[in-house]
Amino acid sequence: MSENSLLFSYAGHYCGSTPVPRHSHRGTELVLVIAGSCVTEFDGGVSLAARPGTVYITPPELAHTQNNTPDCETLYAVMELSGPGFDNRLRSIETGDDPVLRQWFAQLQLLNRDYLLDQASALLLAVWARLRHFEARSDRARTLHPGLQTAVDYIERHYMDDFSISELAARSGVSQSHLNALFRRAFGTGAQSYLTAARMRCARRLLLNPYYNIADVALHAGFREANYFTRLFRRFHGVTPGEYRRNPSASADRARMEPQLNAAAVSGIPSAPANGGGGRTPSATS
Repeated sequence: MSENSLLFSYAGHYCGSTPVPRHSHRGTELVLVIAGSCVTEFDGGVSLAARPGTVYITPPELAHTQNNTPDCETLYAVMELSGPGFDNRLRSIETGDDPVLRQWFAQLQLLNRDYLLDQASALLLAVWARLRHFEARSDRARTLHPGLQTAVDYIERHYMDDFSISELAARSGVSQSHLNALFRRAFGTGAQSYLTAARMRCARRLLLNPYYNIADVALHAGFREANYFTRLFRRFHGVTPGEYRRNPSASADRARMEPQLNAAAVSGIPSAPANGGGGRTPSATS
């Protein structure tokens, strides 16, 4: 389950001067500004300004508010990503109002309308490849801190395994507090929340397969205890795994007014060991 994968959720178009209220998404969001300008304010104190040709990359669960000029117009797409091949840290990429990207984003709306999700997922792979092209040639391209890169790669490859955040920090060559600070700076959330989101992303995919029972889903997603997994899934999504399985479209990622996952939400559930031996509990620091 650790290979690179992309699953399209939805796409759309926004036009108007009304501010977009505070919201978040369960998946990674790409926003392409095609007219006017806007400033998006993210939890954690980060603000990014955009003009035509700017693409925002917003990590899952990061709440944000968008303030627009009267002529602001954007195209957006939300997707589930997994694997080390996708860099979904918070940032913007300047594309020079690239006509190819603009056409692809518009086509994503059509594929979304016709419910051609596999084709939309394939097109998004091309979108990411083109974004990497623009970012690689930009003098402003940023790189992850080596310790954070190590931690992200390890989570994407081993989220189903049993490890603590302190062990992850040691493996990454930084202190636990420094690792959490690096995660918050890049993704707007702590290391434990990032790990939990990766496990929930896996669980949502597995729940679409009717041949996996809930205990199997929990185990493959990195949770040793099915009951704990069910409680955490409900806290994270607002529905139980069984309810999600019966009607995933009703629980699909939409612009939610408040993020479901945060440090308080995770720590508010009694701890249970993740998959594997040792009976460790999630770190209280996220």
